[in-house]
Amino acid sequence: MKKNSALILLFLSLFFTSCSSFKIINSWKAETANKMNDKKILVVGRSADKDLRIAFENAITKKFVDAGLNAISSHTQFPDFKPAAKITEQQKKQIRSILEQNSYNGVVLTVLKDYQERSREVGAEKYETTVYYGGATYPDAYGGFYNYFYLPGTYSSDQVSLKTEGTTITSKLYILETVVYDLTQEEGKQLVAWTTASIENPDVSPSIASSYANAVAKGFKSK
Repeated sequence: MKKNSALILLFLSLFFTSCSSFKIINSWKAETANKMNDKKILVVGRSADKDLRIAFENAITKKFVDAGLNAISSHTQFPDFKPAAKITEQQKKQIRSILEQNSYNGVVLTVLKDYQERSREVGAEKYETTVYYGGATYPDAYGGFYNYFYLPGTYSSDQVSLKTEGTTITSKLYILETVVYDLTQEEGKQLVAWTTASIENPDVSPSIASSYANAVAKGFKSK
């Protein structure tokens, strides 16, 4: 399965489709998170599919707005911006221009970090596999928005296929990550919140997108 196919399957399952395992792997929030209440925040979803990007950004934006923050989906203001494109010097200038010229001083960025197909033999007691995060390390690579945005692992992911001989059961695992940045802080100290979640065997559960968005927005309610 190609990278774009994995993205399409994930977002379709999140927004249009009952039985799925959703789990928060890790989350962190800075003590300064309440300072995001007075920020103008751009919500960006990194998907090459325009319709899926719109659906995802809207879900996250709604939760932040409901929490009392000034959040705006990037697709409503910048429909020609392609956040999933490979980072070039031109794209670096574009994202800086979008943020600086439009007075955005906060960013919520969501990316598909990994897709895996995990297989185990029927009757096996335990099966484990490693989750890969595109080479990014926390907190060093996460401290500043631009450093994080330029990382290859935030706009592309590699498929990992695991196979065993004999009768097997295969499950699909998606790793989703959202980071929140305060751009008024100096580079290296901009990270405000970080959430990573796994979604296994996405099927038909419209509540998954809302559950994930709730986890991301938690703790950002206005005073």
